[in-house]
Amino acid sequence: SNIVSQFDIWDSYFRVHIPEDKNINILDIGCGSGGLIYWLQKLGYGNSLGIDISEEQVEAAKRLGIKNVERGDAETFLGENRGRFDAIFARDVLEHFPKEKIIPLLENIHKSLRQDGVFIAQTVNAENWLWGRLRHGDFTHEVAFTASSIRQVLAVAGFKKVDVYPQRPVIHGVKSLMRSVLWMGWEIFSRFLLAVETGSSEGIFTQNLIVIARDGKD
Repeated sequence: SNIVSQFDIWDSYFRVHIPEDKNINILDIGCGSGGLIYWLQKLGYGNSLGIDISEEQVEAAKRLGIKNVERGDAETFLGENRGRFDAIFARDVLEHFPKEKIIPLLENIHKSLRQDGVFIAQTVNAENWLWGRLRHGDFTHEVAFTASSIRQVLAVAGFKKVDVYPQRPVIHGVKSLMRSVLWMGWEIFSRFLLAVETGSSEGIFTQNLIVIARDGKD
């Protein structure tokens, strides 16, 4: 039931970026107990596969009855599956890799996508005013990104088209409606502060970034 409660949120953040063909191959890197895989399968994407390095998470997925979740190391798995996937997800994953491994990982993701494939990432936003709390709130966090720096590393990895979006609150009840209204006010204030400091109000201030990268192969 906790997984199902996330469906509206994932619908809002991700669904528009997934190809419509339900027969495509989708990979979720660091899938945890497989919640996103379950959501994708409920949408009709039967060829959705999740990998996670944690045996405990994989076992949790099995207990929940979620199919196509297996233990795997991202680097090894991607190396063995070149050009296989139409969409690859990495939610709350990139920030856990040391800086020197980020670009090789993204290059592996790029090579594992088909020609018109899409990479969908969710990662910590270093431009958020509370980013220090996010960056250091998990001892295993290694890096944080801004919209600019995530574009830089994805370009180096071979992606030609990169869009970065804020992960604003999704309205699915009274509480989330109140959060959304308050967030709008905070975002306006944040833009004002940034304009005072830098002369520009352009920025993304949400806790996380949503990143959509196309593989851009010729």
